[in-house]
Amino acid sequence: MENSFQTSFIPKKPIVSNSSIKVPKSFLSLITSFFLIVSILASIGLFLYKTYLNKQIISLSVSLAQARGGFEKDTIDELALFDKRITSAQNILNNHIVLSPLFSLLNKITIPSVQYTSFNEQVDDTGFLVQIKGVAKDYRSIILQSNIFSGPEGSSFKNVLFYDLFKDKSNNINFSLKFNVNPEIHSYKENLKKVGSTNNTPPIDINTPLTDNNNTQ
Repeated sequence: MENSFQTSFIPKKPIVSNSSIKVPKSFLSLITSFFLIVSILASIGLFLYKTYLNKQIISLSVSLAQARGGFEKDTIDELALFDKRITSAQNILNNHIVLSPLFSLLNKITIPSVQYTSFNEQVDDTGFLVQIKGVAKDYRSIILQSNIFSGPEGSSFKNVLFYDLFKDKSNNINFSLKFNVNPEIHSYKENLKKVGSTNNTPPIDINTPLTDNNNTQ
């Protein structure tokens, strides 16, 4: 009698291996979405940070330009003020007038027998005009003094003129004198240059031979 029971070793359903296990699609979608969101957020963050940096650069550039402009303006204003002060000082120095050098020179070139009793100085079309009244011992003294004014010692005086000569009760000769003065004598600037220098004006010899002077009247 035949055995009707048949045993088969071939499985009716295929055996599923561990390597072929499929991951649920929902999980993959979640991971993909996560990375996508992170990428988007990172891009937005980088964009915002870049925008922030650009604004900071622009702000710092403006601040630097303003600071530089303010510094340059302050420097320019300070230099302009300094220039004005220098110019004003130069104008004051150039226009400042001193009388002491004139008196000093008159003292050096005036002989002992001539005295001055009044002095007046004014500015006219010819420059500095000096008018003096004085007394001399005699006519010879006036001629000698006139020669000195006309010589090298009196080169700073121009248009020298003695006039209105007359004798007083003491037989002294009264006179009037006028002349123009070289502006350099009154210049404070020019006198500063001479400070400390040696005065080479030769002494006046009262025995200088007398010569006629056309300015003596």
